[in-house]
Amino acid sequence: MAEHSADELQAPEWLNDQFFTEILQKSEDDPSLRIVGEYKLLPATQAGDHYASIMFRTSIRYETKRLEGEQEIELIIKAQPTADGFKKELSKDNALFVKEIKMYSEILPAMVKVLKEAGEHLEVARLIHAALVPNVVIVMESLTPKGWLPGRESVVSYEEALPTIRNIANFHAASLYLNQEITDLSTNSVKEMLSEGVILTLFTKGFEEFCAVLEKWEGYETIAKKLKTLRSTFKQRLQDVYTPNPKTVGYNVLAHADFSWKNVMHKTNSEGRPVDSMLIDYQCCHWGSPAIDVFSLLDLIIDNRTKTAHRGKILYEYHKQFATVLGKIGFTGKIPTLVDLQIELLRKGFMEVLHETVFEKYKYIQMKDETFDNLEEGNPDDPTYRNQEFCDTIRREMSSLLYKGLLD
Repeated sequence: MAEHSADELQAPEWLNDQFFTEILQKSEDDPSLRIVGEYKLLPATQAGDHYASIMFRTSIRYETKRLEGEQEIELIIKAQPTADGFKKELSKDNALFVKEIKMYSEILPAMVKVLKEAGEHLEVARLIHAALVPNVVIVMESLTPKGWLPGRESVVSYEEALPTIRNIANFHAASLYLNQEITDLSTNSVKEMLSEGVILTLFTKGFEEFCAVLEKWEGYETIAKKLKTLRSTFKQRLQDVYTPNPKTVGYNVLAHADFSWKNVMHKTNSEGRPVDSMLIDYQCCHWGSPAIDVFSLLDLIIDNRTKTAHRGKILYEYHKQFATVLGKIGFTGKIPTLVDLQIELLRKGFMEVLHETVFEKYKYIQMKDETFDNLEEGNPDDPTYRNQEFCDTIRREMSSLLYKGLLD
């Protein structure tokens, strides 16, 4: 099995000395900067880690008249895919890159500033360069030298989840404040991406595949029948989840909206367990219900055992941090209560249905380049559906969804 994506084994020709010299001269505000020696462009991630870009890493040594001796900087380069397939289809109109460039150049720096003034923190990678022409690209300083490591699995304890819980709460709180006081964030949306194209196909085909599997499970006839009924309204229910709340109902934040273990980095202790966390990959940010990210926190960040044992405490800690930060940064609107959050989770509960029926299985498989390239075919015979841990989780979660009324 390939360790790296095939389209990241050979970097584009335009990622050359001239490109790196120009962007570093501009970033460091130093026209005397010159690259020293050779450098290699290597894949930045493992195969299957991301699906809307190609990513490379490199370490560049340079000299400048302003500083003595050689300097070194490690870079992460994120470019638009060119090979046919899921990645290219997903990023074909540049919308995801446009959004992420705005996030790193405008919105995230504003969040960092607001939070820092209140004694809070949001770790964000330093943006070196971003452009849509002549080539679509984002270049950031690598966080690896600072001890940050990519997430490779779900977080396995409440204590280890706390940094991520507080990070997403800080992100949501800062967005609510910025939208009220500084800039309109409500134009950030992924609804169009969910109304047609490969993402909708991924969700609908995954849901249909799951339904076909559950129909064969003894004792789950009632749930299977309800899921079958949901097929006709699947697209509309998905749209409803991502439709921002009106002013008279619920509340909205800027959701990360691609919040999974693959889009979190950690600092770890001597035993390799997370002690600090940060968010990455802001291509899908969406103005809407906090439930979008909170369900992802529960289902896609934290492992099932920890979620089952500590769900109430996780929600309580998230809301406590969210409300506390809003107060500290001077938010003058009504601060949503924990009850308001719980209501959001019920109102947008179809998100949890989506997670269990479509996303849960991806925790049990080795993601690779072609994972999503044959969406139309489906695979109800996937051995994941016979994995005992997966089956136990689905039995427990499907019953929970039934009792909450989320399958009606």
